[in-house]
Amino acid sequence: MNPAKIHLSEEELAMVQNAHWLLTKNRIIDKVMELFGELSGSFREMTGAQPALLPAEVLAVSPKISKGEKYRGLPYMMLDYPRLFGKEHIFAIRTMFWWGHYFSITLHLKGNYKTRYQPALQKHLRRLGEQGFHIGIIDDEWEHDLSETNYTAITQLDEEAIRRILSRNDFCKLSVRISLLEWNRAKIIMTDLYHVVLQSITD
Repeated sequence: MNPAKIHLSEEELAMVQNAHWLLTKNRIIDKVMELFGELSGSFREMTGAQPALLPAEVLAVSPKISKGEKYRGLPYMMLDYPRLFGKEHIFAIRTMFWWGHYFSITLHLKGNYKTRYQPALQKHLRRLGEQGFHIGIIDDEWEHDLSETNYTAITQLDEEAIRRILSRNDFCKLSVRISLLEWNRAKIIMTDLYHVVLQSITD
C-alpha cells in the first residue's frame, strides 16, 4: 500500500475534525427532500386536474424521490413524476438538485412518447426558449450535466437545427436550470416551469 494515498492534506485534516460542515450539509439535504415532497404533491395536483393530458399508464405510477452522493462526485436528489421508464419507451419529467450546481427540470421522451409529443413540442419551442429551456444534443440520454457540450439553448438554434436534433435519436430531452441562489423561491419557480413543460406537450 502506498502511504501517500491515505495521508491527509492540511485542508483535509482541518475538515475531518470539523463536524459542523457535514451537519450543515445534512440539514440542506433534508430541506431538499422536504421541498421535493411538497413539489410531488403540487405536480400530482396539476396533472390530476387535467387527466386527459397524459396517458393513463404514465399517471398510474406514483412519484419517486431518489438521492445519492456521487453524481460527478457530488450529492444529488431527483424527483420523477410522471415517470414511466421502459427499454424502448420513456415518458418522464425529472426535477433534480445537484450540489454546487443548480436545480433542473427535464422532459425526457423516448419511442412512442417522443413520436406522439414531438409535433406539440415543435409548436411550443419559442415559449420554451423564452423560459430558458435547453435541448439535449448528445447521444447519451442519461446525461444530466447541462453543460454546453451536452445541451444547447433553444434560443441559439433555428427551427431547422432543432428539427435535426429531434430527429437524430429515438429520444429527446428538454431541460431548464434554476440557480441555487433562487433557493427561497425555488418551489414557485419550479412549479411554474413544470406547468410550462405540461403546456408544451399539448396541441
